[in-house]
Amino acid sequence: MDVVLKGAVQDERQRFGLARALALLGPPAPSFSQARVVLAIPGDRVARGVSTPFAQKLLDVLHAHGADAYLQPSSVPEEAPRRSSRGALVAGLAVLVLGGVAFGVWAARSPALQQTAHSLSGGAVGAPEPVRESGPAELSTQEISKLASPSTLSLRCEGKTGSGFFVDKELVLTNEHVVCPPGKLMTVVLPDGRQLVGETLKSDVDLDLATVRVVGANAPPLKLGDVTSLEPGDRLVFIGSPKGLDFTVHEGKVGFLGREYLGTGYVQFNASVNPGNSGGPLLNGRGEVVGVVSMKIENADGLGLALPIPYASKLITVPSTPEATARWEALLARVARDEEREIQRFQRETEQPVLFGVRSITNLGLVALLVERFDALPRRVVRQLALEVGGQTCPLKVDFEYWRPVRDSMSSEDDSRRLRWFVARGLTQGVHVGVARLPLEDCPQFSTGSAYLKVAQGSGEAERFEVPLSEVRAAQALGQRNRGGIQQWQQVLWKQRVEEERSRQDTDDWRSRFKLARARIATLEEEKRGLLEAEAAGKSAGKRRWEVEVELKLAHNQLAELEQYATQKKVPQEWRR
Repeated sequence: MDVVLKGAVQDERQRFGLARALALLGPPAPSFSQARVVLAIPGDRVARGVSTPFAQKLLDVLHAHGADAYLQPSSVPEEAPRRSSRGALVAGLAVLVLGGVAFGVWAARSPALQQTAHSLSGGAVGAPEPVRESGPAELSTQEISKLASPSTLSLRCEGKTGSGFFVDKELVLTNEHVVCPPGKLMTVVLPDGRQLVGETLKSDVDLDLATVRVVGANAPPLKLGDVTSLEPGDRLVFIGSPKGLDFTVHEGKVGFLGREYLGTGYVQFNASVNPGNSGGPLLNGRGEVVGVVSMKIENADGLGLALPIPYASKLITVPSTPEATARWEALLARVARDEEREIQRFQRETEQPVLFGVRSITNLGLVALLVERFDALPRRVVRQLALEVGGQTCPLKVDFEYWRPVRDSMSSEDDSRRLRWFVARGLTQGVHVGVARLPLEDCPQFSTGSAYLKVAQGSGEAERFEVPLSEVRAAQALGQRNRGGIQQWQQVLWKQRVEEERSRQDTDDWRSRFKLARARIATLEEEKRGLLEAEAAGKSAGKRRWEVEVELKLAHNQLAELEQYATQKKVPQEWRR
């Protein structure tokens, strides 16, 4: 059953108490922070796809606290993956790219990889309902495999393995992250055993799509279908090369249509997805392509994401009907609303210190990672944390002396798409991640119980981060016997922070130089264009135009000299932009 909130809980105090009461029920009830958001939105689902007894328990709690809600049969046959208690920090699904290459994880837990799937509202408002068209009967999985397999292929490029499918006799659609860069050839393996050469023609890195030309393939293209006609529970088939096992046929079901990640709506499907499936076709019951298999949901069994085929219209021709187009536009509008909700949640929850990770470091112990928003890069910040074990609380005064902007903590190569999205939405502005060792040797020895770490300061109910008690004990013993090593680590962090500050100053200095040089050129070129227009209109501007041309030539020479000097100093290219 779904538990649906009829009207928003307007009173903040009432909403706070109700959120805490719901969180105390435990999974699959929403976490405290998630409940506070949901309770402020009329018509939102407090829980989705839960058992009837548990749904009734949730409803009783809501009614007891004065909230108006009701039960309705769930539109999703299986429970959607729940948002983790610490996942409110992020603006996307926790995903792992399937092309045989790492997606890139910054620090211990990336803000873009921490969150599991979040609950979304139901069908698109105002969109025409999908109609099951009369036509060819549903095919069996065996029939779909026989129909579609000859139109698939396996791609290999520099150790990466991916999948793809033909949309024309020599044209393949696949994921961008599994192909070679344009101009570099890749190996293509066809189901009939032939090995040909493929070359990337077009690509869209934000959608993670690419087309590949395979000369001489002469393969039958697959028919493209209507993804908007899918409904939860519909059978799906996809073909790929998981773990290098070429042309493996998988079967699954639609879990959710329009699952938002980085502003894009995906088909969430329930099936076993593995590295190497990326780029393969997602087929409906008629053997028509409705999506491109792109990702799996990390920390969840048998959940994958496929990019709906209408997104590929930027690279290939995708047929549609007026009804399907209307449904697609409504889906995009809903995805945009879900994205905005994620952005607002991220901005709201980073206003206070947020604990989002604890790492165990050899010869050091447990290290906490904290996210917080500052106007400028902080130096030393003392935060009060608390360790709770079996009803006992140990206060911890933690010095966070090492901070980095979140933007600098992301890998510019592995996380480029994610980083571009964060930057474009302004989510990295002022947000920093800090690291500090936890002085657990100051705490008493705990014998039993579950251990939880939380931020002790700030308003509201702090969320707790579970830590294995065995790691707490090991960190306590280590802190008592390795004080010298710990001090050495702290000195290394301090030196690293000093070096990074110096590097950041150098970066700003070089960027300022190049910015001023290019701004001068742009100003002179704009003035030159205005003088040429004035001369064309019969005005006298020849003398000033000659002076501007001399200054412009000098400005170009100065920029060239600056480039040469920067090259001698081995200044990175990104500092020159």
